Amino acid sequence: MPTCPNCGTWNPDDKVVCWRCQTPLPKQEPRKKSSKRRLFLGMPLWVWGFFLLLLLLNFFLPLILRWVGM
Repeated sequence: MPTCPNCGTWNPDDKVVCWRCQTPLPKQEPRKKSSKRRLFLGMPLWVWGFFLLLLLLNFFLPLILRWVGM
């Protein structure tokens, strides 16, 4: 939504000149596409992977330590 540099009037995105004072509007830079983050239940997948790793370590570490003899 460009604002006129001359009179400060708001102009719709499709306008090339200000509707009030006919001053040419500055060109808008195209918006960068944001990287799509993969989410599962509102959290990124890496967070779920980290929780799974902690859960597996919590379960298997005592078994491994018992098997090693510590």
